[in-house]
Amino acid sequence: MTPKKSPVHMISNRNLILKITLFILMTSIIFILLSSVLLKHKALDDLAEDDALKTSELIFETMNTRMQEGWAKDDLTKIINRLEFIREDLKVKSYRSPKVEEILGVHQADKLIVENDLLIQKAMAGEKQFQIQEDGSIRYLYPMKVSAECITCHYNTQIGDVNGVLDISYPPSQIKISLDSMTFYFIIFFIITMLIFFYIFFLIIDIKMVKPIVTLTKQISEVSNGKDFNKEVFLKTNISEMKLLQVSFNKLLKTINKYYNQLLHSIYFHKLTALPNIIKLEQDLAKQSINSLVIINIDDFKTINYFYGTKVGDEIIKKLAKLLLQATSNAGVLYKLHGDEFAILLDKNIEYDYWEKLIDEVKRYKFLYDESTIRVTISIGIAYDEEEKIIDKVTATVRQAINENKSIKVFDESLLLEDVHTSHIQWTKNIEVALENNQIVPFFQPIKDAKTDEIIKYETLARLEKNGEIFTPDMFIDISKKSKQYDEFTRAMIRNSFEYFQDKENISFSINFSIDDIQNHKTTEVLFEYLDKFDIGDRFIVELLETEEFEDFDIINNFIQKLKTYKVKIAIDDFGSGYSNFAYIGNLQIDFLKLDSSLIENIHTNTDSYKVVKNINSFAHDMGLETIAEKVHCEEIEVLLKKLGVDYLQGYHIGKPKDSIL
Repeated sequence: MTPKKSPVHMISNRNLILKITLFILMTSIIFILLSSVLLKHKALDDLAEDDALKTSELIFETMNTRMQEGWAKDDLTKIINRLEFIREDLKVKSYRSPKVEEILGVHQADKLIVENDLLIQKAMAGEKQFQIQEDGSIRYLYPMKVSAECITCHYNTQIGDVNGVLDISYPPSQIKISLDSMTFYFIIFFIITMLIFFYIFFLIIDIKMVKPIVTLTKQISEVSNGKDFNKEVFLKTNISEMKLLQVSFNKLLKTINKYYNQLLHSIYFHKLTALPNIIKLEQDLAKQSINSLVIINIDDFKTINYFYGTKVGDEIIKKLAKLLLQATSNAGVLYKLHGDEFAILLDKNIEYDYWEKLIDEVKRYKFLYDESTIRVTISIGIAYDEEEKIIDKVTATVRQAINENKSIKVFDESLLLEDVHTSHIQWTKNIEVALENNQIVPFFQPIKDAKTDEIIKYETLARLEKNGEIFTPDMFIDISKKSKQYDEFTRAMIRNSFEYFQDKENISFSINFSIDDIQNHKTTEVLFEYLDKFDIGDRFIVELLETEEFEDFDIINNFIQKLKTYKVKIAIDDFGSGYSNFAYIGNLQIDFLKLDSSLIENIHTNTDSYKVVKNINSFAHDMGLETIAEKVHCEEIEVLLKKLGVDYLQGYHIGKPKDSIL
């Protein structure tokens, strides 16, 4: 059995500070008591010796003066007796040196004392003697040295010789200490006490509080930089607040890790089938330079959705995913792409008949719904051992297979080149003819006021007319840019839109502008020319498409500033898509945010989309902006957006684009 760990005694910060304070207080009291004893000894050792020296010098000078006046031993004794009254219990004695005895004679009693007292003998040799006696009294022996004045009488001596010794003694209570000395020692004592106090305080705070915080910060930084949300932090502390902080942070890490894993799963895996998605496929393709890929397309899947509904379509997708996963497990990794397509990243090149068998197996499978059997067929495009753009190549191949009504088609470089080249040439010619014959026509999609249900705005959408057939921009916009026809195309849209709305009072209209349009001088010149010509700037809205080139703030801002002089309103189109940047909103004079269609189309079934739209809408309103939701394709979405407080609604449910307004 694992021995139980003894419980750690926890303590709060308040109690810790209280204990630290009490500890330092007790330590300070003990230190003060010890310091006072040391100070007393210091006074006895240093200050008392200094005081005794000064007293001895005073007595010597008095005696020296009287000796110069010719006073004898008895007279000096009387003087000494009087000097003893300077302090209480002061005792003063003097002893002659041998050279003085040669002139003035020997005093037998004093000579006997000198011979028996080692300290007096040392003093006679010129050494000052200081002694604290057993009863605590002070004894100081002062050598009286010969000065120039003494030579007159003491002719047998030289300057610096010892003429005698003063022996003084007095109790410690009579020590006289100067105020400067006491102040000095007090300041030193106070400084030392405070240094010790703060050092102890710092040491305890550092160990108990600062170091755990530093450790926690360091471990948090390591987790943050390493993005290892499974790693927990641990503090060796018994501070309850610090322990609570550790526990709370570890709980937060677990929560972050949970949602982080969910987010990663949603990014790299298809929600409906739980298969890896196109983002994961692109990552896996990048791991090796040469790949083989298969794309499987469900034939005419739009018809299934139309007749049976999207719920049935979703069920077919899920069941087909299980069927393909089981049938192709030995071929490679299965992925779910957009819409009605699957992909297989092959581990090895597989024979043609393998795919024929797979097509037959899918064809035989019965998808049951409401006592009805739904048959599904698939088309397959394959590319073997390709180095780059393999997804584009296989996509083109499977579409070619569908167009040719073939079940399987293997990619060939000439196929793609021939297809792209022919299409490019044809559309370049179509655009040229359309520009010459004014066949670039605006279509108008209504935008409804969510509060009043009135149609008061329209977005103008470009269309190309050819032989009575209308083509949408996805067929020719990219080609127009490559063939350098795009700028003239935009200018045609500006002219035709302004001419149409010039007499449509109280109706606003918008045109999409990219950074390429803004940077093209001829295009902006036409725009401002028509704003001057028709004077309808207060009904005109410029929809700016935010892209990675949108970072050139000065160009955008100058363009908007000039538009504002015409009372033109500004909208950010597709907000919430990949390039959305909240930083621009506060710096540019924006009026509307158009919520990206990818967020709106599934808002009634996708809680993440709902949360994002709700937050963007609240943010926009806080910034004083109005919001427009695109791709409102059903009543359920309209009701939901109205509840969220979105200002305007646009989509097929509100109205499809037409060549005239309602």
